[in-house]
Amino acid sequence: MTKTGAVIFDVDGVLLDSFDSNFMFCRDFLKSEGFRLTKKEYAQLFYRSLWDVISITTGIADETEIRRLWNSAKKFDRDGKRPILAKDAVKTLKLLSEHYRLAIVTSRVKVYLYEPPMDSVKTYFRTAVAYEDTTRHKPHPEPLLLAANRLKIKPSGTVYIGDAASDMEAAKAAGMKFILS
Repeated sequence: MTKTGAVIFDVDGVLLDSFDSNFMFCRDFLKSEGFRLTKKEYAQLFYRSLWDVISITTGIADETEIRRLWNSAKKFDRDGKRPILAKDAVKTLKLLSEHYRLAIVTSRVKVYLYEPPMDSVKTYFRTAVAYEDTTRHKPHPEPLLLAANRLKIKPSGTVYIGDAASDMEAAKAAGMKFILS
């Protein structure tokens, strides 16, 4: 079989079981800045970007202050709070990479994209689109279209695997097939 198509993956909730580790990171970071975040509140924000979590949780509207917090969060010590790679992810990615071009589209910031355990699967992906790579984010199709462009493949020849309604909306708007994980 030749590589005529592409498979693009979301990260959190698809390649990684990251709810608990992401919650603890956001809770601890926001606490260090004088804000409170409960697990119940975070459950409503899990599929949002770090920028959105900061903005919504703090209630801050000033973009300069949100950017300051966002940049500070990127440097905040994760203190051993690491997500877990999905079961059989390595085996699945190896098999798919033999037949398809693989990429990542995520709302994660670049600095956290290939931290452990994602570093163990980095070689399978030809490109990754992180939060900073686009001005519009899922559910807008821009991140998916950028990944398809980087892979030099038409969106119609691409499948996006995600776990949220915003992933499905983005795939549909980009003209891609979608698999709910």
